[in-house]
Amino acid sequence: MPTTDSPADRLDAFHQEALENTRASLAHMARYGIEPEGRVALFLPPDARQAEVHRMPYTHAARQRVVYTTEPGEFTALCPFSGLPDSGTVRVEYVPGSWLLELKSLKYYLLSWRHIGAAQEDITALLFEDLMGWLDDPDRLVVTTDYTVRGGIHTVCTVDSREQGSGGAAGGDGAA
Repeated sequence: MPTTDSPADRLDAFHQEALENTRASLAHMARYGIEPEGRVALFLPPDARQAEVHRMPYTHAARQRVVYTTEPGEFTALCPFSGLPDSGTVRVEYVPGSWLLELKSLKYYLLSWRHIGAAQEDITALLFEDLMGWLDDPDRLVVTTDYTVRGGIHTVCTVDSREQGSGGAAGGDGAA
């Protein structure tokens, strides 16, 4: 009979993974002379995010632009330099090729970033790479993160398949 980990066992495993990742991140920052400011908090690495977003076939000849935008503050991750949450909105815009994203699993995927520590620019690139992989062949994909102002700086990051050269979306003519 298979054994099931108790909630306490899962919490211990989460804590250990976060501790190891945070120590590795601090060592990485130290190599570049970066000293975290504020309170250092435990965080998970980006590979701890949800591994899949379900998709559904898109079988129509009509080209349409699909846009998903989170509510302000709904998307959060952790700043590895301060331990503070980075919150903001995520906007996903695409022209489907063969696939559509399933919204419930997209929501769970976005929520899976909550305990992950990474730079805002890295997160945006990873969101784009993940979604491009799941959509497989969109005519266009644009991922934008718009973070809440912190320290007087407003950060907006955008990755657009039309600007990616040969690694971008197939048929990326920009028409929608």
